[in-house]
Amino acid sequence: MVASLLSLSRFIFAFLIFYEILYQENYYFASFLIILASLSDFLDGFVARHFERETPVGAQLDHISDKVFVLLVLVAFFSKSRVEPIQLSLIAFREIGITFLRFYGFAGPVNVLGKLKTVTEFLALFLLCFHPLLGNLFLWFAIFLAYISAFFYLRRPVKVQF
Repeated sequence: MVASLLSLSRFIFAFLIFYEILYQENYYFASFLIILASLSDFLDGFVARHFERETPVGAQLDHISDKVFVLLVLVAFFSKSRVEPIQLSLIAFREIGITFLRFYGFAGPVNVLGKLKTVTEFLALFLLCFHPLLGNLFLWFAIFLAYISAFFYLRRPVKVQF
């Protein structure tokens, strides 16, 4: 329950950050919320494993909340010309594609590259608040990791029956 609430909190953080960037241009508060969201991403998995409350639904919720969070915040940065259209497109294509495959039951094992991709994405989002050039460099690295991790993720997909 707690882990799922932490995952759900990223939806709220995403909309708050979107508002702060798009309408307030308050990058300081947005960066603070990005830090909180990244902590919630770490804590939801930790809590679920520590208290042996891991569930398939919780794992799916975590993946979906990560994707919604990253994409919505990137759209906000894109609207302020801090992210290039190709970057947003590449990330959206990868995330929507992986989500589509998961929805139809194809799941490969989560790999360390996927986790590193998520960390790099969160770091890029934080850096985009203060240093767009550096944030973009990290975003390109996250895109590279996204496609490499997707390759390994899809290399040996397993059809999961629910």
